[in-house]
Amino acid sequence: MNSEVAHSSLIGESRRQAEEARITCAIVDAAARVRDLNFKYLAEGKGATVTARFGQVGITLCDPNRASEGADKVFHKIYERAI
Repeated sequence: MNSEVAHSSLIGESRRQAEEARITCAIVDAAARVRDLNFKYLAEGKGATVTARFGQVGITLCDPNRASEGADKVFHKIYERAI
């Protein structure tokens, strides 16, 4: 294998690893946000109703406690890329 092909292979591997790390970080961030909001709501005597939706449109927090503020607050997109 020549050095140019080897270098190209390493770059491809680095990009794949970076993509996997990006997705992992996004999921951990979403989980932390859900945890924090649910802890806050439990302390206020409300239910732990916050969840996160993962899909082709990214990550969206679903917070029914903010229903009086409108749909944009109930469904808050925190990550724009497909998961």
